[in-house]
Amino acid sequence: MTKKFSIVIFLFAAISVQSQSVSELIDLGKGYIHKTENIDTNYVYQFPPRFSFALTSKLQMVGFFAYSDFKMFDVIPASSVSYLGESLYKKVGFEVGYGGTSFGYDVEIGRHSAEKRRALSFGMQNLRWGGRISYFGIKNYIISDVTVGEPGDEYYIEELEKSTGLGNLRNLSLDGYWVFNHRRFAYTATNVMNVVQKHTSGSVMLTSRFMWSDLDTKEDMTGLFESYSAIQFAIGGGYSANIVLWNRDEVNNDDRTVRNLTFNITVIPVLSLVNYMETRAYALDINFADSTETQTLKKSDVWCYPSPNIMGSTALSLTWGRFYFTTQLVVNMFYFTSSNAVNKGKFDAPNIHIEGYDGDVITDLQIYGILYNWTLSGKLFYRF
Repeated sequence: MTKKFSIVIFLFAAISVQSQSVSELIDLGKGYIHKTENIDTNYVYQFPPRFSFALTSKLQMVGFFAYSDFKMFDVIPASSVSYLGESLYKKVGFEVGYGGTSFGYDVEIGRHSAEKRRALSFGMQNLRWGGRISYFGIKNYIISDVTVGEPGDEYYIEELEKSTGLGNLRNLSLDGYWVFNHRRFAYTATNVMNVVQKHTSGSVMLTSRFMWSDLDTKEDMTGLFESYSAIQFAIGGGYSANIVLWNRDEVNNDDRTVRNLTFNITVIPVLSLVNYMETRAYALDINFADSTETQTLKKSDVWCYPSPNIMGSTALSLTWGRFYFTTQLVVNMFYFTSSNAVNKGKFDAPNIHIEGYDGDVITDLQIYGILYNWTLSGKLFYRF
């Protein structure tokens, strides 16, 4: 009985401590959301934190290109291209928020651009800094195109293949930013509803991105590589400006007139300081003596030198009473390459080994990859 009583007391104490920890986290979150920023009210107006709900509509296109350039038997030029992506597609969803904190979810409508896709996002933003976590996943058929030799050569081969099963492209991104001129410039004025830019202003910004991407086929295809995985950590700096086309000072929360029309343009080149790529493919051993072939799944990775990438956006927002509309175009282009890698020796091709031939069939291998994400979105908010 004493033992059971002690267990009950221990569980009660653990729950109390846990409840206190959750309460402290909630208070910390409230303190972050309700914190008053030191701003120049002649340039920026900040709403008191309130709940908001938005209907979202997006046009988006994402995909992954992987290009391999190599030689066969040291003399024959060859290349292999693998691609998983989608055509331009439409999706609708919602976004709920409180102050500068928001959560979004989207589903695809109409003609499907891929067999399966999903997207989630969560963000916390204020005038000084902010962060956002985004995830998308696509399942679609992979296209592989292999070319050996030049047109007109007797051994010229060009073979286009579509995977029998669905490949899986997944991407997780964590973005952060820091605004230097946060007193007079509201970076969030054209993407969330908690602030209004009253007069034209801009600021130098710092940004960072951690990104994990994985393209997986899980089947042997004609292409040189079947699957890719990449990790990047990028840091960059650029400039963002809000151009105020129309502004009417805040009267009250129920004011039903057009209050503000603002255009934003942001250009931030970034440098990927961490640039890691892994490949997975099937190495092939051919034995002509007994007419047998053996396939072995082979993994190889490489750390590359820093590479420049592109992040940019434009946006237009309109505030009308409790309603707020924003439209935004975002372009992200991230590159992966094994050229000029830090540890070239560690990267190894999934070679074809032929009985009786001493050398590697595939030599002078280089790989290039592009992960792209283009989005044109519109959001209609209502502020409670």
